[in-house]
Amino acid sequence: MRSCLWTERALPKSLVALIFLAVFSTGTLAISGQEETPSAKAVWKVERVRGDEVVQYEVTIYQVPAPGGHRWVWRAVAADGSFPGGFPIGSMLIQGSGRPRPELFDPLSPGVMEMLLSVHGAPGKENGLGWADGTPIGLRRQIPVERKEVEEAEGNFTQTGTLAGGEVEVRGGARALKMTDFTEILHLSAGGSLKSADWIATLVRGDEENARTEKRRLKVERLEAGLIEEEESREVQRGYEFLAPVVRVLRKGMSLAAVELAETMFDKERRDHEKGPLGEVVKEVAGLLKASKKIASQPLDPDVRARKMIGKPAPAFTLDDVDGNEVTLEDYKGKTLLLAFWGYS
Repeated sequence: MRSCLWTERALPKSLVALIFLAVFSTGTLAISGQEETPSAKAVWKVERVRGDEVVQYEVTIYQVPAPGGHRWVWRAVAADGSFPGGFPIGSMLIQGSGRPRPELFDPLSPGVMEMLLSVHGAPGKENGLGWADGTPIGLRRQIPVERKEVEEAEGNFTQTGTLAGGEVEVRGGARALKMTDFTEILHLSAGGSLKSADWIATLVRGDEENARTEKRRLKVERLEAGLIEEEESREVQRGYEFLAPVVRVLRKGMSLAAVELAETMFDKERRDHEKGPLGEVVKEVAGLLKASKKIASQPLDPDVRARKMIGKPAPAFTLDDVDGNEVTLEDYKGKTLLLAFWGYS
């Protein structure tokens, strides 16, 4: 049995309630009786910086019931239509204890999952000396910080944490890495819900003679949040159950038989889900499934694939040259071109 009120600031003592405060709190809602999670939707604007690489995207999160807790079903899309999470859809299971468990996601594209875990654990920190999670800047460790809280207009407040105790050695040896600066800025409503956050860090790689400085940042802003009707919640659950096995097949290395089976399953129920809340995801998965089938249809032996390309136009591609300038194959159309490929061991 558990009773919780979203807008009470004392609530972060409960981990499950903390999740509500972080992502979906929009007003006063009492929940009593069994452990019951309201269905909700939130949209976040994200900027992720790793050195010179800057990625901006929006994440739409549906919170729906799931066995043993509830699930975040998310869709992350960049301005150019690409998927920073690797797939058009992902999910994270929030167990009854409040512990998050990543489910459907691309381990080679951890950025969106890091963002979700960061937002999940942001509110409810204590003033004074404490610890901040290094997940927002891509480090699996706790960071010592000194926190201060400032009250603002209409009951809102800002909580700031700065690196305590000087620089932190992340690892030593030949691949030495240390942190020289870290700041965590959380903007919260009067009820304790996270409105925006900014995590900024400076990392130094290598020894003193070969030191390289890298800036890291994760900035998030909540654009909207609110509860959804029970019927929409059920449609999200049904859509997720339909899409999840198909998306898993999209993982690299699947055989043609597996892709064709997924395609058959997908086409059978596709129309039932195209007009639902995950309709855009259905269309995106259809395109990826088609591309995956084309790749899976190619011979496994690279020499066989190469022989099939002899006498045919080379596929278009874009690369950076040794000076960092963008070069496309189209730039050399009509000219004799020699391509040299090499790798590093």
